Amino acid sequence: MHAAWWSRGPIIRGVVVGAIGVCLSVAAAGTAAAADRECAGRGVPTNKISVQLWTFAEYIGFGTDAATIARTEEVFRRLREMGYRNVEPFTLSGLTAAQYRALLERHGLRARSRHVDVGTPQNPADIAQIIADNRTIGIRYFGSGGTPRYTTEAEWIAYARYLNEIGAQARRAGQRLMVHNHNWEFETRFGDRTAFDILIANTDRRNVAFQLDLYWATFGGADPVQLLGRYANRVELFHVKDMRASDRRIEIVGRGVIDFPRIFATDRGIRYYVVEHDPRFGDPTFNPFEAAEVGFDYLDNVRFGNTSRDCDDDGDRGDDDVRDDDED
Repeated sequence: MHAAWWSRGPIIRGVVVGAIGVCLSVAAAGTAAAADRECAGRGVPTNKISVQLWTFAEYIGFGTDAATIARTEEVFRRLREMGYRNVEPFTLSGLTAAQYRALLERHGLRARSRHVDVGTPQNPADIAQIIADNRTIGIRYFGSGGTPRYTTEAEWIAYARYLNEIGAQARRAGQRLMVHNHNWEFETRFGDRTAFDILIANTDRRNVAFQLDLYWATFGGADPVQLLGRYANRVELFHVKDMRASDRRIEIVGRGVIDFPRIFATDRGIRYYVVEHDPRFGDPTFNPFEAAEVGFDYLDNVRFGNTSRDCDDDGDRGDDDVRDDDED
């Protein structure tokens, strides 16, 4: 589902608390103009920044006991202190959907997207139950953490049609099915089409959105900017992971070679920028909290394109709720 690669060890940093770039409402036109300048160029709006909790898979663990839940709560507490308002779960750690939402709310967090196994044509999942849990938690986007590694074009087409059916079911429930890529969707080719192209061609944009993993797309030989130029109306979320120059392994966001400002400048409606660093199981030098904090700080401050943002009263850049329209 996710590659177990890591990059280099941590440089422990202090906890960053509070929002950057607060704009105050003022009456005088000159003061208002100065406030606008304060808010310009300050990165991705806070309410669009999220983190995939797979980053903490080794720390949290895969149990369902009280200790696992306590570690989950510790992760939530520290993420909120870093400035996060959104998380992207990959497991509920044995909690019911209602219990999971209550734990999120206790720490001022929301889960607007989620990785959950949606099955395959050969092994379909209980989509009705997934949708019901999503509704309870407040999930808008959901999808598997990876696609199967099919070897024939017919298999990819059948899978796309299966996803399209699920997506239609999700749309009727006010939710969005998303497809998350790895590298093989770009490396697997049938004539002049990649598996990614086939997934796009055989799904309806009303039913299926894409969460473009910028690291895996780059690793697979694709140019995210070209992909966004071609499929801008299909990509609604990013997985923001960086690449280490020396060996192309996953790197902490902002410390690698992926040109995020160039990619972000193409933003035509990305709902969430989700920080992730796949866990390096068994490597004690990796600190997932560092990866999450550095990733948040990078997105919070990165400058790209026309980066002027509106600021609201609580320090967010942008509306408090990202648009969740149904695109019928």
